Amino acid sequence: MKFGIRTPSLSKRIAARTSFPRFVRHSLGFKAPRGFGWFTNPRRAAYNRIYSRTTFKADNLIVLALMAVFAVLYAIISGFVALFASLSRRDTLASGAVERCPRCNSEMVLRYGRRGKFYGCSRFPNCRGTRNFVQP
Repeated sequence: MKFGIRTPSLSKRIAARTSFPRFVRHSLGFKAPRGFGWFTNPRRAAYNRIYSRTTFKADNLIVLALMAVFAVLYAIISGFVALFASLSRRDTLASGAVERCPRCNSEMVLRYGRRGKFYGCSRFPNCRGTRNFVQP
């Protein structure tokens, strides 16, 4: 009796679903209801019941491993993106091109209002910080 991981076999999967006896049974309606294996072949039914309880498919482990690999890759890539974004933000701050909000210190956005251009906080409406627009 086998214990642990079942060895995956794609050819056996395909063969089990495309065999001629299975086709005849399904097409002629001779398929027995679920659980009738005990009447037709009790020895095989007992083996299958024990086998299914003492083993598990490797498919779930493969999917779990792939998900873990993709999660690690996503974390690495997002870390690099955040690093380069912060470096580019530092460069713009050093050149003085970006205005900062007087209330929350986030970036200001150039906006157009009734009285002309002004800088408004990018977190509007949560923050209502403004600065006057000065022509360069």
